[in-house]
Amino acid sequence: MSTPTGQGSSFRALIVIPGTVNYFYNQSGRRIGEALQALGGAVDICTLAECPDQDYDWCIFSNLTEVLVAAGEEQGARRIAALARHWRHSASCAIDCVRTVWYERIWEYCHRCGIEWILDLGLCDQSSYLAADRRDNYRFVFSGLTPSEQAILEDLPHRETPRAFPWAFVGHKTPYRVALVDHLIQSVDPGGFIYMPSPAPYTEQGSPHLNQQKFEMVLRQTRYQIWCSHHRHFYMEPERFRMSLLTGSVPIKVLDSCEEVPPEACFKYLMMEAAEVGQRLQNGDFQRVRERFWCDWRRAPLLSTELGRILGLTSSGANSARQRAA
Repeated sequence: MSTPTGQGSSFRALIVIPGTVNYFYNQSGRRIGEALQALGGAVDICTLAECPDQDYDWCIFSNLTEVLVAAGEEQGARRIAALARHWRHSASCAIDCVRTVWYERIWEYCHRCGIEWILDLGLCDQSSYLAADRRDNYRFVFSGLTPSEQAILEDLPHRETPRAFPWAFVGHKTPYRVALVDHLIQSVDPGGFIYMPSPAPYTEQGSPHLNQQKFEMVLRQTRYQIWCSHHRHFYMEPERFRMSLLTGSVPIKVLDSCEEVPPEACFKYLMMEAAEVGQRLQNGDFQRVRERFWCDWRRAPLLSTELGRILGLTSSGANSARQRAA
């Protein structure tokens, strides 16, 4: 459990991570924790079993479904019910397309466990895709950078290394993705990096699959990270875009149709149909596109700014947080 000193802190927050199952939810929880610390909060990050019987202004699950899977659904729900009296407000983060079963499961668990809000950590507001009865507890949070990620971005131009792979494709194996990779080999460059395992949990330790460290190692040697969703709905995967940003690669999201992209979406120049990929990557200027990508991120809101706006957490104190979030 991470428990930074909270002397002079304006609020207290508890971040609950699964600990096991898919590692990126642990990572997401730690990012939220770092952003809240930047707002002056005292933050504890722990698994559900480790949660202390202490009072907090906010308890945020990263995410509730994964936490309950790791703890056992019934046992985990009972533990949440026992601890909830210590939390003034609660939320679950989500990094999912809202039109999938994964988001629906988060919504159902939040409803069952009395969790107030779902924080959609993403790059594009998805509220318009939700049914009316699913919008009340939805809050879009632009998944901006944390202080440590800002420092990495600013240092990138000084740490550039040769990039051995013209492109990389990492994702669970499906017939559509196999066909897309074949297209990339034929139309872009045969020297790409390909990793397509069967569906399985991606744990931080002890997994035969690429973990975060190994994935980033690949991307630091790659020009373009290319992927497509494992469903047919429009979604901008924030982890993919941010991982590319912080490793100096350029993200390319392949879509069935560019007509799916909403007018307000950012990074439109990094989303394209499969038929376009070969010509655009061969004719494109990697350095120029990457510089544009970096500049756009520098103009985007920070994660701490977004969380402060949504949760009402400011350095002026917890009373303000409580009034605005009530």
